[in-house]
Amino acid sequence: MTSLTSSPLSSLSRLITRPLEAGGFGPPPDSLQPDAIRLVGGVPADEALPVNELAAAFAVALATPPTGARALQYSVAPGIASLREWIAGRESDESGVVDPDRVVITNGALHGLSLVCAALLDPGDLVAVESPTFPVALRVLDHYGAQVLPVLNTGGRLDLDVFEGHLQAGRIPKLFYVIPDFHNPTGTTLAAEDRLRLVALAERYGFVVVSDNPYRELRFRGTAVPDFPLDSDRVVRINTFSKTLGPGLRLGWAVAPSWLQAGLLRLRANLDQHPSLVTQSAVAQLLGRSGLFDGIVANARTLYRERADLLADVLTTEAGDLLSIPQAEGGIFAWATVTDPGIDLAEVRAAANALGADFSSGRYFDPAAGGLYARSLRLGFTNQSEHNLRLGAQRIARAVREIHSASLA
Repeated sequence: MTSLTSSPLSSLSRLITRPLEAGGFGPPPDSLQPDAIRLVGGVPADEALPVNELAAAFAVALATPPTGARALQYSVAPGIASLREWIAGRESDESGVVDPDRVVITNGALHGLSLVCAALLDPGDLVAVESPTFPVALRVLDHYGAQVLPVLNTGGRLDLDVFEGHLQAGRIPKLFYVIPDFHNPTGTTLAAEDRLRLVALAERYGFVVVSDNPYRELRFRGTAVPDFPLDSDRVVRINTFSKTLGPGLRLGWAVAPSWLQAGLLRLRANLDQHPSLVTQSAVAQLLGRSGLFDGIVANARTLYRERADLLADVLTTEAGDLLSIPQAEGGIFAWATVTDPGIDLAEVRAAANALGADFSSGRYFDPAAGGLYARSLRLGFTNQSEHNLRLGAQRIARAVREIHSASLA
């Protein structure tokens, strides 16, 4: 039988076949040794994950009939009450006590962002984002047909004067996506006054602030800054257990105002119905053990501080003033900048790859794709041993020196 169409690909929707406007992290290396040290991902350290504690918690969740069988059954769209109550308590702060009914359990932070975007965005809507920002979030926004308005974030300060000028001129976004604590990629923390001013602008002009804050628990020096206040009905907080308990759990949450809840739950019912009940039950078991979660996070903070400092020390020692790398206060990324404009970072990456190391190029974190951050590189320091971190940093520094020398020849 002859097909009436030339290819089954013609069956794909316009949404899938249209060109991607947001390209993610850029092309993979042309060639990389199997044992190369990749300082690229936002991945927690194996040593920081509570493997034994989670094994025990899953065992309890599945312990004996009928309890075990019940954990394998269907759940409810918002998530189980015990987990939502714990999260509500954790999210409660000086801006007020969070009602557990405002919490929706999600399959990770990106799922939470996708639900919020699906509930708020129509194709062509304007969305403000920090510049630089997380490329995968840009892909989500592109999926929903959003137009992006970049707002410069320099050293943890948003250029809100320029942004307010856009608002006054009528360029009002539907939402503003922001990563406030230990920003991806720069590792900076957004100033408290900028958070308050942004919420005031949101309430005045009618847009929604989406605070994507997966690294907040991982502060290992400095003073914490309050998250965006939940007493505003223009604020949504998104978070996840991926960086603390493990990304394989696929468990996160959104805290949304009541006017948005119905939309999120309607989408949830149409897409995946609910998160895994057995995973929720096990995590709730773990969280119910007094002090355990805080101990897990404290261990991760200590480990990550040591690794962040080691990375910075080796890069500074080996590359000298050719690289600028600020001291990290938390999170899982370092954002280094090549100080000599004559150094081509694409050439540095190729040289580093040849030496057996890799990093993420800053240019791909530019929402305008206009060449900003071409001299910056993002380095993930959490999931490499001390030996590998030292060796990877030495190889990257050597690549910087080689390209610098070549540029002077």
